[in-house]
Amino acid sequence: MTMTYNLSVPVNAVPGGAEVSDFGRVETVQARALVLSRCMLAASVLAMVLVDPSKFGRMVWLTYMSLGFYSVYAVFLAIVSYRLGWPVPPRLLHWADAAYYAFLLTLADGSHSMLYLFFFYPILVASFCWGLREGLFVTAMCCALYVTIGMVTAAQASTVPGYTLITAVYLFAFGYMISWLGGYERLLRRRLALLKEINNLWSPRFGVDHVHGSQLERLLEFYEGNSCALVLRRPSPALNYVMYSAARGKPGHSATPATVTESVAGALLSLPDSLGAFYHDPAGSWRHRFFGYFAYDFDLRVATDAFRRDCAAFANLLDTQAFVTVPYVQRDGTTGRIFLTNPRPGFSRADIDFLAQVSETMSTVVENMSLVEELVTKAADHERKNISRDLHDTTIQPYIGLKLALDALYREAGENNALSPRISELVQMTELTVRDLRQYASSLKDNAAVVGDFLVAAVQKQSEQLGRFYGINVEVKSDVSAKLRGQLAGDAFKIISEGLSNVLRHTSAKQAFVSILCENSQLLLQVGNEAGNGSGVKTRFVPRSIQERAQSLGGETFVEHRQDGHTIVHVTLPM
Repeated sequence: MTMTYNLSVPVNAVPGGAEVSDFGRVETVQARALVLSRCMLAASVLAMVLVDPSKFGRMVWLTYMSLGFYSVYAVFLAIVSYRLGWPVPPRLLHWADAAYYAFLLTLADGSHSMLYLFFFYPILVASFCWGLREGLFVTAMCCALYVTIGMVTAAQASTVPGYTLITAVYLFAFGYMISWLGGYERLLRRRLALLKEINNLWSPRFGVDHVHGSQLERLLEFYEGNSCALVLRRPSPALNYVMYSAARGKPGHSATPATVTESVAGALLSLPDSLGAFYHDPAGSWRHRFFGYFAYDFDLRVATDAFRRDCAAFANLLDTQAFVTVPYVQRDGTTGRIFLTNPRPGFSRADIDFLAQVSETMSTVVENMSLVEELVTKAADHERKNISRDLHDTTIQPYIGLKLALDALYREAGENNALSPRISELVQMTELTVRDLRQYASSLKDNAAVVGDFLVAAVQKQSEQLGRFYGINVEVKSDVSAKLRGQLAGDAFKIISEGLSNVLRHTSAKQAFVSILCENSQLLLQVGNEAGNGSGVKTRFVPRSIQERAQSLGGETFVEHRQDGHTIVHVTLPM
């Protein structure tokens, strides 16, 4: 079985190429049923008119015209939806349906017609596609239209509008039930989609910090909150406290943890490790005075009112009127707490249960990723040692033999020979190559971490060798970040080395440049050269080895050919 990792992260241009998730997406089968139901309603009304046209008064011709137009309109929408893959119906459509059914009601017997039942269709579409709030808006509008039509009809016929009011109550009651069920069904779909996004397989290369940050941003997007924070107490390798925070309008900054002092962490982690709670400022409304606080102990499975003052202190510390918090626990002893603030108070007990599931899923993902990372690291260490031994036996030793042969040739030629300076240069090149191979084999065996400064120094050293032995002047520009280290720095050096090697082997250029920049959460590499004398430029040339290495790291590669003849290879890698 092939395992694929989700290299993206959430939401709103966070590092790793995240995509904004549509947590409320309507399933294709449901969207198709809703669109085709409009066609069935049009056909049923047309059948009612054909069976008993007297119900529609003297203007039957207007009824036929409007029904014909509505039937064509329904079929047209069905065809368009089919071609587009049955997308979510736009908001304007169910409002248009409600207006048309009200118009059709005026052509019939007014409030005494059974056509008021058709109002349930736009209520159904609004509720299951756009949630409880939209369903209630449509329900209220349909009731208002029905009552207005009923009052006008009753005034013209000099009858008592009691039937109209009773039917309006019936319409509102069932409309509210449909809206609540549709909104709840949509909420459950959104929750399942969020849990699925969080539970995706993650690449260990991005690290735990990236996973925590992207998950908090997904959670923040789901609740449309102000901020979301995760405070952790890590027992190993030494006791330390860190905090990840995501804020609205600041994507991409949550993957960098901030170290917090023990006193601050103790204040934020003062609640029991098994307690989840939400809190609303009682000054916000009368309802929050009685129902603005709830706490639940997941271990004891009982509600408690003992931590109301602590939650009020949290609200003051977080500078918010409403927040919800749940514990975070990992099997390695790491504990913490998630805080989610919202400018619109409206948390409930269901939010505590759901956030507890999210917290458990987040910890499971991190644990699995850490396990995979440990297995990969052990396998990579074993493979590196094997490659280091093979490199010493199959590559370094022949180079040492070549150096000895060149030394013997130099001594045999003598210092006065015309070829002696060139042979001396070859001896020096061989010595440098052997030294570099030994350093590479040693670093490969020990798995030494590569920092950004070492990367710049290594590139400058290689540039000096190109200038010394081949006459290629290489200009190096760098602006590296402290986050650039480890495997990514080593891979960047290999990409730059391959680019400079291509300049040497495939061009006659004597001027080249290398640029190493860190912008936000991306590493930007550029290797370019001037147009050499008589060198032909391949207009669609893309270095295959560089492109394959960049793709394996989740990056992109493209080649720029300038009008002045310069060729530049651009490589973008996520950090």
